[in-house]
Formats: sequence, C-alpha cells, structure tokens
Amino acid sequence: MGSVRADADDFRTPRPSEDSRDEIARLRREAADLQRALAERSGEAESLRRLHEFSTQMAAVDGLQPLLDEVLGAMVALHGADFGLIQMIDPASGDLVIVARHRLPTGLLPYFDGVDDESSASSRALTRGIRVVIDDVTTDADFAPHRAIAASAGFRTVQSTPLVSYTGETLGVISTQFREPHRFSASVLRITDLYARHAAHLLERHRGEQALGASEARFRRCFDLGLVGMALTSPSKGCLEVNDEMCRILGYSRAELLSKHWPDLTHPEDLAADIAQFAQVLSGAQDGYVIDKRFIRKDGRVVFTTMATNCLRARDGSIDCFVALVLDVSDLMHANEALRRTRDQLVHMGRVAAMGELATSIAHEMNQPLAAVVANGNASRHWLAAMPPNLGEALAAVDRIVADGRRAAQVIARIRAFVRRSDTQRASIDLQEVLRDVAAIVENEARTRGVALHVEVGAWPAPVIGDRVQLQQVVLHLVINAIEAMATTPVERRRLVIRLDRDGPDTMRVSVRDAGLGLPAQDRDRVFEAFYTTKDNGMGMGLAISRSIIEAHEGRLWCAPNDEGGESFCFTLPT
Repeated sequence: MGSVRADADDFRTPRPSEDSRDEIARLRREAADLQRALAERSGEAESLRRLHEFSTQMAAVDGLQPLLDEVLGAMVALHGADFGLIQMIDPASGDLVIVARHRLPTGLLPYFDGVDDESSASSRALTRGIRVVIDDVTTDADFAPHRAIAASAGFRTVQSTPLVSYTGETLGVISTQFREPHRFSASVLRITDLYARHAAHLLERHRGEQALGASEARFRRCFDLGLVGMALTSPSKGCLEVNDEMCRILGYSRAELLSKHWPDLTHPEDLAADIAQFAQVLSGAQDGYVIDKRFIRKDGRVVFTTMATNCLRARDGSIDCFVALVLDVSDLMHANEALRRTRDQLVHMGRVAAMGELATSIAHEMNQPLAAVVANGNASRHWLAAMPPNLGEALAAVDRIVADGRRAAQVIARIRAFVRRSDTQRASIDLQEVLRDVAAIVENEARTRGVALHVEVGAWPAPVIGDRVQLQQVVLHLVINAIEAMATTPVERRRLVIRLDRDGPDTMRVSVRDAGLGLPAQDRDRVFEAFYTTKDNGMGMGLAISRSIIEAHEGRLWCAPNDEGGESFCFTLPT
C-alpha cells in the first residue's frame, strides 16, 4: 500500500490579491453606507410616525395653552433636548413673549422675554426667518452677552426655528436647549421643519378660530344689544334669528317670530311696496333697500318703522341670507303728530289775533253793505207808497238790497273761513286768488289809513301745493305789518305792493313791499324769533308762526331793505 504525502503548504489559505482587497473594502464601505441609510430611513420613518401621531394628537387639543404645551413637548422629545420654550409675537407690542416652557428656571424667564437683539438665537431666527443653531454658546462670539444666563440655565447648545404661517407671517419662535454640545442630523432637521410648519398652521388656525369666536361674540352682543330690531332671514329657510328688540317691537316671542312669514306681519297697505323692493334684490338689480313701513303687532296695534335690509351673497351670486334692521319710530310719529296739532293751534291763534287787529276794518266793511240795505229798503217803501206806486224804482232798490246782502255774506264767509279752526288741507292753490282774497279783506283798512294797495302778478304764474287758509294768514300778517309800518310815512308816499312772480323754474315768490321806516340791521334776523317784537303792543308770534308755516310748505321766508327805503318781506314756495 502506498503512502500519501502531504505538504503543509497545501493547507494554507490563499493570499488575496491586491484587487480582491480593494473589492472587499468597497463592499464593506457600501455595507456601512447602506446600514447608515437604513438607520436614517428608519429614524425618518419613526419621525414621520411621530409627526402623524403629533398631528392626530394636536387635532384633539382644545385651547391655546394646552396646544402650545403639546407642541413644545413634541419638539423636545424629537430632539431629545433638556430644555425648551415657545415665544410668540405680541400683536400689540411686536415683542417676543414666552408662552410655553420646558424645564427652564422660572427666575430666568423675564430675561428671555426682554431679549430683542440679534445676539440671541431666537431673535436671529425671528429677524432672518430661518432656523438658527448655536452649537456651543461658550464659543459663539455673537452670543457673548448671554453666556452668563446660559450658564445659569445650564445649556451649551441652542436651536431656534421660526413658526411661519401659510401666508408667510412669522408668528413666533420655538427653541430647544441642550446641557452638552449637540449636533443635529439632517434627518432630524428636516423633521423639525415639518413639526414647526405644522405647529405654525395649528396655531394660526387656532388664532383664526379665536378671532372668529371673538367676532361672533361681538356680533352677538351687538345683535342682542337691543338698540334696533334685527333679523336674519333666508329666502329658502325663512326667519333664522331675531333679537329681543324685534320681539318687543312686534309683540311676539322669539319662537313665534321664527315661525312667522314677514308678509303676514306687514300692514296690507305697505306690502306691495315692500314686495317690489324685495323683487329688485332677488333679481340682482340691488343688494338692499330702505323703506318706511308699518307692521301689525300681535295685539293688533300698528307700529311705524323704518326698515333697512341688505343681502349677503354667496360666491356664485346667490343670496345666502338677508340682514334687516328695524327702527321703531312710532313715538316719533306720535310726537310729530302732536307737534302738528300744536302748530295748527298756534296758527289758529295767530289768525284770530290777526282778525282782532282787523276788527275795525271788518266792522266798517260790514257797515257799508248793511247801511246800503237799510237805505235801499227805505227807498223801496217810499217808491211803493207813492200814488201810483213806482214799481220800477222799487224793484231796482230791491235788486240793490239783494246785491248788498250777497256782498255782506261774502265778507262774512271770508272771515269765517279765515278764522275757522280746521286740520291742514293740502291742495293745488292759485296764489293770485290768495293775494286777491287778502287784498279784499284789508282794502278798507288800507284806504282808511291812506295806503295805496297794489297787487302785481308777473309772467307765467304757476300753482303751488299747500293749505290755502294758512297761506292767506301769512300774506295777511305781512300786509297788516306793512300797513302799520307806514303809520309815520307821509300820505303821498304810503304805497304797498303785493307782487307774485317766479323765482326760478320751479319756485314762486311772493313779496310784500312797504314804504315805511324799515328795520334796524340788528333786528332783521330776530324778528322771526318767537316772542320778539318791535311793536309796543305786539306779541312777537306773528312772524314766527308765518315762518313755521312757510317752512312746513318747504319754502323760505325772509326780509330785506328796499333801495328807496322801507322793507320787503318775501317768501318762496315750490311749484
């Protein structure tokens, strides 16, 4: 049997070549890189998982402070930091204010609130709008002013990331601090940016919700304040909301009004005008309107209101809802009515006072036809007693008696119409007839006092709308004043002109022009004041009442001196 001989060299491991060693080194480097990449991906996956948990957790947080605390806690956990704080910009002062902290000593907080230069990390981040990391505060030259505070707090590394909203507005800064020098990986910094961005959006949304809530609260306070009635209505859903004042105005409870339809509450005579305006809004011709309308209260009483309504439209132009403001003006209407009655009473008293001043003239004017009646009656008896009776002369005398009786009746009718107390009656009036009626009333008085009275009418007189008796009263008072103003004027110069003329395309003017002494300049404005008079026995009410009458007719009453002496009192009325 043969023997087998083995050389020891046959069992040695082959020595790798130079190329093999390079390949092994490359594979080892790739394996290390892959292991690091896997670790980073694993870390990022863990961070993303934590970000998802963070988002879910934040969505359930109620209240700003709990939200700030949760955001800061999540960031501290992400970094493995020892300290942390969130500083928000105060809208009023613009300063950074600490709103949340983690483990920072309470005694140092005022210092961090007071830092507003670029030497600190948070101020740099706020000013530059980017994250700032100071690896070691003991060697950072810019941080030198704060090293003592950092040493007191016990941190060496600090990072500050700005919180930026969707619109690019910087809301504040979130910072973390470390006791020992710390290096951040690129992966952690990317996740930090996601955390900060998400936190900023949550804070912005919460701030918006707070502002919306405050706005809604302010609206609710204004809505319920009760100065005017307010209602929100929808074209499809009816009445949505009413305030207490609206309930008071209409006499219904809130629940009752929410089940009502506005046409059922509107006075029938005002419904057509309201519906016409409402149709204009529905067609898009206008967004709102203001209207005077009457409502029917629950107890059946009529309420006078001024209502302003406007619509809020959706993006597509459709009407989302109506906002109606209703002001109860019933008290004002009643007060105006009482004022009108009082003014009418004053006007009536003024007419009676004016007729008192004309009592002598009236007696004289009545005596003339009465004396003529007596004379013609005696003449009739004489002609009938003759033999033979003179029937022709007797009949003529009787005709004169009838004419004088009619004349006396006309005088009495004019006086009764003027003195009679009645409600204001507005109608189309020919001012020429008004002036002639007044001239007829004062004719004898003017003749007795030696005053030449003239009525002049310009071209194209137009009718006006007003109360005939009240306008007669104004003209009569001005004419009486003018006659009295010429008491000391030489007889040959006592001329009184009542003139009617146009004062523009839509205005008529009446002027009463005398040749008296005129008014002192200081009295020219005061003569229209109540109880101010230039007469020894005057009441000072005539001109005040006259001005109130003219102004109630939408006109103007004034006086001015004449060039040749005397005064002119004028008033205008719209045609």
